[in-house]
Amino acid sequence: MKKFLHLNIKPRLDRNTAIALALLPGVMLMVVQRIFIVTHAYDWYLPQLDIPMHIIGGASVAWAAWALMSYARSVKKLPKLPFWFSVLVAVSAAALVGVLWEHYEFLNDVFLHTDQQLAQYGTADTMKDLADDLIGALLLSVLVGRRMLKK
Repeated sequence: MKKFLHLNIKPRLDRNTAIALALLPGVMLMVVQRIFIVTHAYDWYLPQLDIPMHIIGGASVAWAAWALMSYARSVKKLPKLPFWFSVLVAVSAAALVGVLWEHYEFLNDVFLHTDQQLAQYGTADTMKDLADDLIGALLLSVLVGRRMLKK
């Protein structure tokens, strides 16, 4: 029995299960983030909660990228890539999701009047959030990625 993500499970998970396992941390983080917005936890209780949420968010997107690359290799759909290139893919995925997330916050401000970006000092906060996303993705990639590449 081969190992997938260093777990002793069947090497050929069905595609939907592999995708669900890859996306689960990000979905859980989005639910927690929505609860923080609804309960005003960012505003009243923990205004600095934004930093770890973005670091964890970047790490969860990188996890999804690594998990999907690992799954694709296990079913022979992706050749073995150099470590640096796999890190680039994972960090790029986190950057893309981070930019899309910042657009989501902006659209919430415009259409739902949530003040997610205006209350957080606009552009400076957006740049910090994107940097936090990249830090999380890079940390996860360096700490976990090499193990996921091994067969």
